[in-house]
Amino acid sequence: MDDGTVDGGTGGASGAAHQVAFFLRELSAEEPGRRAAAVKGLGRLGQWDEHGDVVVRAARDAEAEVRAGAADALGRLGDAGDSVAGAVVVELMGDADPHVRRRASLAAERLALTGPTVTEAFRRLLLDDSDWHLRLNGLLGLSGRDETVDTAVFIRLLGERTPYLWGPARRALLASLPRKPVLDEVLRTAEHGHGLARVRALEMLPAEDIRRMRDSLLAGLRDESPDVRWAVVRQLSKDRRPSTADALLSALEAETDTDTAARLLRTLGRWKETRAVPAAVRWLDRPETGSIAVQALVGIGTPTAVEWLRATVAATPGPEVGPGLGRPEVRAAAATALGELAATGSTLTLLALLHDPDERVRAGAVDGLRLLGRRRLRRRRRGARAEALLGLLTTDEPIIGHTRDALSEYPETRPALRRLIDHPSDEVRAAVLSLLDEDDDGDVALFLSHLDDPSEPVRHEALVGIGRYVYWYEELPDVPDGLDLLAVITALSRSPAVSSRTRYEAGRLLDELKGYGVV
Repeated sequence: MDDGTVDGGTGGASGAAHQVAFFLRELSAEEPGRRAAAVKGLGRLGQWDEHGDVVVRAARDAEAEVRAGAADALGRLGDAGDSVAGAVVVELMGDADPHVRRRASLAAERLALTGPTVTEAFRRLLLDDSDWHLRLNGLLGLSGRDETVDTAVFIRLLGERTPYLWGPARRALLASLPRKPVLDEVLRTAEHGHGLARVRALEMLPAEDIRRMRDSLLAGLRDESPDVRWAVVRQLSKDRRPSTADALLSALEAETDTDTAARLLRTLGRWKETRAVPAAVRWLDRPETGSIAVQALVGIGTPTAVEWLRATVAATPGPEVGPGLGRPEVRAAAATALGELAATGSTLTLLALLHDPDERVRAGAVDGLRLLGRRRLRRRRRGARAEALLGLLTTDEPIIGHTRDALSEYPETRPALRRLIDHPSDEVRAAVLSLLDEDDDGDVALFLSHLDDPSEPVRHEALVGIGRYVYWYEELPDVPDGLDLLAVITALSRSPAVSSRTRYEAGRLLDELKGYGVV
């Protein structure tokens, strides 16, 4: 047995020696991939004292793939105390190829290299490299060596789009913000910085500091960076002075960036700035801002704004297009807006749109009718809306969810809804159950009778209806003889044959019943 153990050990050492010999031969291969694999192999199995010079020569290979392999080998094979290994790794951290630089920076970490040359190499990566991965390596390399990173460097990193770079910089600056030199630098960047660095500096400062830089913010409305313009509009939206409104109106007239225009429109609409109507109408024609321009007109709410909304609803694609260019999503938003404003004549306009060929426009009109339904006046008009919505529930399945939500604002439709409980459409039956009244004994009976409906959506809504009853009465409803409702709910909470949402609802209901002491 002892002989066998010795032989096994000798064989293992011999095998490793054969592999090392193979790697050494492969280093003279013509193909760069073979040379790269060979030097990596030496890093795993070789010895620095015996093979270090070979790895160093590979680090000067003409092919970047081989140099990257050598950097990897130096990290595994080298010694942090060996000046040659450290010098070569630092040299490779400045290689022209980013993959080589990345492997070399990882090797520097693995060897825990320290000293001025290593610090400077990591600083170059952080400040000058075009590869964000390497800039992150530079930041981590400096931080891991207790090196002080200048505030100016962190400010510069704030301008990066990669969160792995600007995130740590922001955290470091926030932690140091109580120090006056750091605060002064952040304030300077917030007032006079560029691009995203200025945006993120603004986001870091408290409101009292922001208020003191109002003149700088007003000037920022003309900044070349749309990110800056967006950020200063956000800050100025908290300052409702007339002069600020004048500045925002001028900015909206000149704005070309859709995100910034959207924030301007939201602000001026919220301020009910009537002078913004013409600009809002122009932005109706842009697909990215059309719906937001509609909301601005809603906020302004003047008769002129309402008339533009009517014109937008009526606009259709063609040679004489109106505001919004007849885009369905803009027409839909305008239809909903008419319901929100409850403008005169809105009912007739929205009812006519229920026959529009575009599903989005029909859904927008239904949403408008829902908003009108919140107003409990004018029973004659409510009757026309309710009748139209009932008809739509069984004829326009693509927007049945919108119709169901709208009908929830018309409780007078429940008698008619109950007559639809045996409709052949699963979606209609589910919608009906969702609209029934848990305070009505007959409706509760319908919930109970549909717990075994063949349709999963219907069973789910029946269970939700019972959940509404339990919420209000803190007990289970009375059930017909022979029905063990608690057992049914328990079975639904465990059954793999039902949907996850039904199992969740049943489990939630059981927990609620436990809280009431029912279970």
